[in-house]
Amino acid sequence: MTNVLQSEVSLLPSIIAMRPMVMLTGFLGAGKTTTLREVLDDLVADNLFCDVILNDRENADIDRETLRDHVESVAALTGSCVCCEGMDELYDMVMKVSKSDNHALLVELNGTADPLPLLEGFTLLESKFMLHPRWQVCVIDARHFGKRSQFSGLERLQLETASHYVLTHTSQLSRDEEFELEEIVQAINPMASRTSSFAIAQLLRQAIGKNRRHCFAESQKASDAGNWGDFAPQFAHAESHHDRHHLAHEFTGCNIVIPEAVSEEQVLEWLKKLPESIIRAKALVTLKSAPKIRYLYERVGLEVSPRAIPVRSVSQAPCSGLFIGADLEPEAILEMTRRSLHLNCHFPTK
Repeated sequence: MTNVLQSEVSLLPSIIAMRPMVMLTGFLGAGKTTTLREVLDDLVADNLFCDVILNDRENADIDRETLRDHVESVAALTGSCVCCEGMDELYDMVMKVSKSDNHALLVELNGTADPLPLLEGFTLLESKFMLHPRWQVCVIDARHFGKRSQFSGLERLQLETASHYVLTHTSQLSRDEEFELEEIVQAINPMASRTSSFAIAQLLRQAIGKNRRHCFAESQKASDAGNWGDFAPQFAHAESHHDRHHLAHEFTGCNIVIPEAVSEEQVLEWLKKLPESIIRAKALVTLKSAPKIRYLYERVGLEVSPRAIPVRSVSQAPCSGLFIGADLEPEAILEMTRRSLHLNCHFPTK
């Protein structure tokens, strides 16, 4: 009798709970990863754990390193445009983590991604992902919003589909300037609500509590949706891309390995000297003064972050710099990096 019961139990479909999902969007350097860290820290304090998918135009592994102390499951997706050629890989990752035992999924898109095709895809494949509710949070750099020349349209595009938005670097604005920015944001997307890292964590807590009452047998997931690949062609050529999305393809990126320890003074001076064509720069380095800890330095536009982020975990990801901008000249950046940091700096080997 026991063997019969065990056999019957083994045939039962596994139970899957609905889980909330947050997709973070925002222009290069707006503060998406910082917002992500703050949300994760808040949730971990209550023993709530998330899966994270990071997308970056050049090297998502660098941001993944800064999150290893905040979350157990971090997947990195490097792609020039996740809403075009990287879409299939993103959905494959989401399918994989949708069966996780963790409480929620957080996805950070690269700074030039168009969220609309992804939102449509998640909706069409809802019965496969079992991720609900889903929010898109647009992170807005209060210092630079609307001041990005020809790329301002791309920045607006990321806000237009958001359910919520976070304003970063507001300390550099007066009250009147912040109020004016809020009015601009609301005019672009009157349905979006201003939020914060703390409020996002609260939303996730509430959703996690409610979703515990909504569990489904895996066999209940729509079986007539066909193979995942059936959806790929229409997404890859989605006409829902806004006309402004072509701006994303004007960005290029390059990655340079920094194999030797350097001084903080060298790093800061080097970041300041980088050409103006670089809109976003990150450098994961080992300092001579602290060889057992790596640090992440950042530059947005011409502003270098005053504080480096310590990265204590050890992994296979090499120390390196990544650079994103329009019409970059990788060879010139490499030469400048060698002069400023070390002659052994080089492009990654295939």
